[in-house]
Amino acid sequence: MTLAQWLRVVLFLGASLLAATVFLLAHWAIDRLSREVTATSHVLAQFCAEASYPVVRNPQIEDVFMRLVAKLDFPMVITDRAGVPRAWRGIGVHPDSVSAESLDSLAAGAVIAPVIAGRVERVRQAVKTLDSQNAPIPLTQRPPFPRPMVPGVPRSISFKPDTLGAVHYGEPQVLGVLRWTPFLSLGGTLLLLGLGLWGLAVIRQSEKRTIWVGMAKETAHQLGTPLSSLMGWSEMLRAHVPEPAEGDVIVPAPELAETVSEINRDIDRLRKVASRFSSVGSEPNLQLADPIAVVREVAEYMSKRFPRGGGKVELREHYAPSPAVRLNADLLEWAIENLISNALNAHDKQPSWIEITAGPTHDGRWVEICVIDNGRGMTPGEQRRAFEPGYTTKRRGWGLGLALARRVVEDAHGGRLWVRASTPGQGTTMAIRLPVTG
Repeated sequence: MTLAQWLRVVLFLGASLLAATVFLLAHWAIDRLSREVTATSHVLAQFCAEASYPVVRNPQIEDVFMRLVAKLDFPMVITDRAGVPRAWRGIGVHPDSVSAESLDSLAAGAVIAPVIAGRVERVRQAVKTLDSQNAPIPLTQRPPFPRPMVPGVPRSISFKPDTLGAVHYGEPQVLGVLRWTPFLSLGGTLLLLGLGLWGLAVIRQSEKRTIWVGMAKETAHQLGTPLSSLMGWSEMLRAHVPEPAEGDVIVPAPELAETVSEINRDIDRLRKVASRFSSVGSEPNLQLADPIAVVREVAEYMSKRFPRGGGKVELREHYAPSPAVRLNADLLEWAIENLISNALNAHDKQPSWIEITAGPTHDGRWVEICVIDNGRGMTPGEQRRAFEPGYTTKRRGWGLGLALARRVVEDAHGGRLWVRASTPGQGTTMAIRLPVTG
């Protein structure tokens, strides 16, 4: 496993552990707070029941009760036996907006002012909402002394608790916020994990790009010296080509001249290769040009270097008139050459053929160039990795051809290069699309 893969595993495990820890701690805190609210409500209910009993009722206890209710940070409503609200807190209706006399009148069945009745109705609606969150706690009270004995009635009945009303309560606002905390923390952790993985991918791509650029420029530099020497030797050879003499059958001058011409063409091609490598990592110079002419030039050059004899490969060409696009001829030729070279390396049967098509798409927004072969094809796994730098199915090779071709097409020309179709044993179709400038 590579260092980058280890970093991804460690980052994922660390983020997962952090997310699980935060989630469990938040869940524990919420559960603890919820239980404390319930316990507080039960204690308050018992206090209310004792404070409401006539024997122990006094102004000091009522004052303590009102101050206690005022300090609560969760919504609460206390109702009597008839369900009439008697005290409340945190439900949007101020306790002082309804007088005790109005509530007594309502409990007695009297008619109260419409404004006051509307406020009481709002409190009753709040009671329904609170009951949907938590079950109401009954206000029960056991008399502080036994009742007189009644003939024929068991003594235990005199100690049965009385139900004075109920306490209806909700959750503190902070508890509602805390319930979202585990999910927010989990989402934040996942976001950070995604950003971390994306950052690693960007760093990895940047490192690869730096390696490509350095390797390409070094290659261009190394090609410069032998190219200069070859150009000099070619000129000397051309200068010493003898004039064809009658009866000369050893080296016919026309054939030697043609050979020198092809050598010069290859030297020019090497010069283009050096220029391509030196331009990697630089902003390419794009000019409006006919893409079909570029494709024809590449096809003509490559066809003369196809295998001959038993391993012969047939070249088929189909072109349609296309609009001009912004391109760099040297770089685009490079990309197409890589596709044709891959198609040549893939041929494994006879007859073998390579078909090159070029023309505008139906919507006129793109010029599409396809390189089709009937070679060995690619498996789905090979298709997914075809453009990865360093990946190759050949015994010898750097695995950079398709990666550099995609960089040329997509980064330099704003186009697209992809495997349109490939079937093992039947062949592959590679497609390039270049945008047509409006």
